[in-house]
Amino acid sequence: MASYRNFREFYEGELHGDLIRLDAARKKTRRQTITVVVCSVTALALEIALIPGDTSFPKSIPVILTSLAFLILLGIYSKSYRDEYKKKIISRVATFADDELTYSPDGMIPKEEFVRSGIFTYSCDKYEGEDYFTGKIGKTVIEFSEVNAKYNNAAGPGARQKDDYVSYFRGLFIISDFNKNFRAHTVVLPDRAEKLFGKFGQTLQSLSVSRGHLVMLEDPRFEKEFCVYSQDQVEARYILTPALMERILALKTKWNKDVYISFLESKVYIGISMYENLFELRPFKPAADFEFLEETLHFLILLTGIVEDLNLNTRIWTKE
Repeated sequence: MASYRNFREFYEGELHGDLIRLDAARKKTRRQTITVVVCSVTALALEIALIPGDTSFPKSIPVILTSLAFLILLGIYSKSYRDEYKKKIISRVATFADDELTYSPDGMIPKEEFVRSGIFTYSCDKYEGEDYFTGKIGKTVIEFSEVNAKYNNAAGPGARQKDDYVSYFRGLFIISDFNKNFRAHTVVLPDRAEKLFGKFGQTLQSLSVSRGHLVMLEDPRFEKEFCVYSQDQVEARYILTPALMERILALKTKWNKDVYISFLESKVYIGISMYENLFELRPFKPAADFEFLEETLHFLILLTGIVEDLNLNTRIWTKE
């Protein structure tokens, strides 16, 4: 596992040169884009000035074409720069964070695995993702990526119905080996009902029979933050030991985000809700920014640290 202490040395020796070259290429492309736009706008201004009374040619067309050209060029510039940054820089930061960690910029947690987790009951009608990492931390295999899952809230009659995709989860989705084959499915969800309605919220939660039984646990702090559903209450309590509940609470405190967890067969699925793009380069700021990359490293260490946070390397069970 990496430490922050020698990241400055790694940055200066391995990354800084490539970042400077990326910045130079970015500035050159930006100058070329600006030149094209200025020439297009100048040509349009000259046409308007030299032919003021000409109404045979709609002058809005050059404006539209200029805007489209600008957007296309900006899109090409942004994608090529983004791709090179991720392949050359983020992949090496990932290896620095843990030499077992591999990175695929355009990869993602498969939609089938996301749906299979059973955390969310919405229909997954549109699914997007990027920044896929996988590796073995100690004895535990872990994979994670950014995910954006949406359902279709289509409205309108018949053939005139229009798609309207609404995001119900956007954030990091993590899958890890739990080294135990569970007989039943258990999910841990943010407790919004009890926070809003107090004890009446528990009654509302108990009505959600599609998830299984509402599991009442003995830790009041955990009960305040989470609600638990399972098809087997005995097994749910067997999984959620006082020590594990303490670790889940600490995980939520560390991230300060909504945390969703599913225990299914031999895996644990974890969703951390967030809207930040953690591994993207800021388009109009220098790439050679040590503090920005140190923050990226910080997120990777937090993510791989979930194995330790939840004590997943401790083999207290054997797979049956």
